[in-house]
Amino acid sequence: MTDAWKKTIRDITIIIIGGIVYYFINRFTGFGLKCAFHELTGLRCPSCGISHMFIDLAALDFKSAYKDNQFLFFTWPLVAVEIVYLLYKHESVHDIPKWNIAVIAIFAAALCTWGAFRIALNF
Repeated sequence: MTDAWKKTIRDITIIIIGGIVYYFINRFTGFGLKCAFHELTGLRCPSCGISHMFIDLAALDFKSAYKDNQFLFFTWPLVAVEIVYLLYKHESVHDIPKWNIAVIAIFAAALCTWGAFRIALNF
């Protein structure tokens, strides 16, 4: 295993441990991160509901997880793969290919479109 993969696995482990700690803090204290966009406008941003979605997924409550954020419910596995890929590229000191930048741009545009749709329909 290359040094870059070892560092990538280390980084992923830190992210997963952070997520588990956040889950337990949220589950047992009710403390969670607030969305600044929602707090200021009362509207739900494209990523609103992601914490609740992951908490519901951890409880295997797929129906509630879907209701929390329909777009990210289906796309979070792709985001997870992209994060791993980008961490590896960073640790191996390689440039990100142009095709990957295009994928990120398309995803960002789709997420913004979802956000506009969500706000327009007060979803």
